[in-house]
Amino acid sequence: MKLYNLFNKKVFHIQPDLDRIRKALKELGNPHLDFKSVLISGTNGKGSTSAYLESLLRISGLKTGLFTSPHLIKENERFQINRKEIDDGELSFYINDLKNLIQKHNLTYFEASTLLAFKYFSDKKVDIAVLEVGLGGRWDATNVVNPILSIITNVSLDHTHILGDTLDKIAFEKLGIARKNTPLVLGTSQKELINGAKNLNIKQIFYPPKDYKYFYKKDEYLTVLDYQFNKYFIKDIKTKMLGKRQANNVATALTSYILLTEILNLKFEENKIKNGIFNTSWKGRMEVISQKPLIIVDCAHNIDAIRKTINELNGLF
Repeated sequence: MKLYNLFNKKVFHIQPDLDRIRKALKELGNPHLDFKSVLISGTNGKGSTSAYLESLLRISGLKTGLFTSPHLIKENERFQINRKEIDDGELSFYINDLKNLIQKHNLTYFEASTLLAFKYFSDKKVDIAVLEVGLGGRWDATNVVNPILSIITNVSLDHTHILGDTLDKIAFEKLGIARKNTPLVLGTSQKELINGAKNLNIKQIFYPPKDYKYFYKKDEYLTVLDYQFNKYFIKDIKTKMLGKRQANNVATALTSYILLTEILNLKFEENKIKNGIFNTSWKGRMEVISQKPLIIVDCAHNIDAIRKTINELNGLF
């Protein structure tokens, strides 16, 4: 059974309100407070950055939850523990278990997905969940958690009918996931995000190249980078995901991970970190599905992403 079937394929309008999801969670005993969480927002790069960070936390010995959207093939992709998708039987169990609550509070499809993820992660006793924001940030259903760290990859014009028609307006919505007294990692030096974060009195803001740096090195069918942050300097970090964008995503995730090692008292092990990043995969992002003939698929869905994909292809080939 698919969660989407409950909605009869109806398209729900976005409603800027967290009351529905909060009331539903309260009836469940607030499962979203049973584990630590990291929130990741941004226009592009959220999925890849989430995947890298989850991998780094998992290789540190933590039991991880990963909640992402949208799915490419099937809903199971949205709900992962230690990068294993929820199986069909468990997904059906949770849908049936939560059906009445979803209908009682008139939850949207994304709100229902978020509710299911929180209950699933709580039941399975994950140590930490990496939560990808669905849309914007301020009014997103994931924003009911108390994150120990927040990440915003970047801002560009997308969903302007909901988030606003300028970068300043969109940045304000995405900065809704930040908390004054917890670290905020930016994957960009865009002034809209930096100035917006300062205006909100966010105390710890980390962004490139002021706080961390990366140096991209092109290699055939690999992305290679050197990375520097505080006392850490790591050379020749490799990922199988192609393009300079991925070097940026790796650096953003790695900066977040280093901050989390201090918060969670985790051991920093360079070889494990390199292996974790190299073995990270995320479908549909400059993905080589055939070499003879060469076929690459990419799910760029807005002007900024399409522009970057074209530039990546021109640079690589």
